[in-house]
Amino acid sequence: MEKIKLFCLPYAGASATVYINWKRSLDKRIELKPLELAGRGKRFNEPFYNSMDEAIEDIYKVLSVELDGTPYAVFGHSMGTIFAYELIRKIICYGNREPVHVFMSGRYPPYIETEKENIHLLSDKEFINKIMKLGGTKEEVISNKELLDLFLPVLRADYRLIESYTHNGNVLNLNCDITVLNGKYDDYIIGKDVQGWRECTNKNCNFHEFDDGHFFINKYQEDVIGIVNRVLFMNQNT
Repeated sequence: MEKIKLFCLPYAGASATVYINWKRSLDKRIELKPLELAGRGKRFNEPFYNSMDEAIEDIYKVLSVELDGTPYAVFGHSMGTIFAYELIRKIICYGNREPVHVFMSGRYPPYIETEKENIHLLSDKEFINKIMKLGGTKEEVISNKELLDLFLPVLRADYRLIESYTHNGNVLNLNCDITVLNGKYDDYIIGKDVQGWRECTNKNCNFHEFDDGHFFINKYQEDVIGIVNRVLFMNQNT
């Protein structure tokens, strides 16, 4: 395999740019393809999604032009795992080739039922306190009113999507390996069945745990990229 595309989906509040600096460390045969969501980055002027179905349909339209027969993998962190999961279901539903590998990071499987907090309905102060506990949000953003005024609507819209999402249909059943990454001290997944990702594939499901919280992918970025490189090399002859 000469080349493989890596489609990356961001976490809540983030744009595709969170993956841009991965390019420096990714193997040259891996073509990085961060997928931008409406309402942020270069799509800042577009309205937020009203539902997960609307979001997935939109992202699929963006991604579908890239499905040219080149082998591809998908990476999602936190909210990005829901997008990755539902996007792959749509890709397969439309008769397209499955990915050669899937990376699910910082979240339990979407088909697992959990009690919804609906934090997107909280006041700004309460909402900020909640997201600060997860980490990943820079203090300079919270303390800068202009930045906060830009950031909060994006984050709140993303949490509305997550908290209104309901898994429908059959559990994703892949014919490729899955790599699951998580933080040892991630309050978001503690007590949740992260091992449930095994149910989403007929092949292998491998786990990597980092000595950090929800945003281990920032602190351990090079380690995460190293795993991506090694795993995709193993799939070169798939």
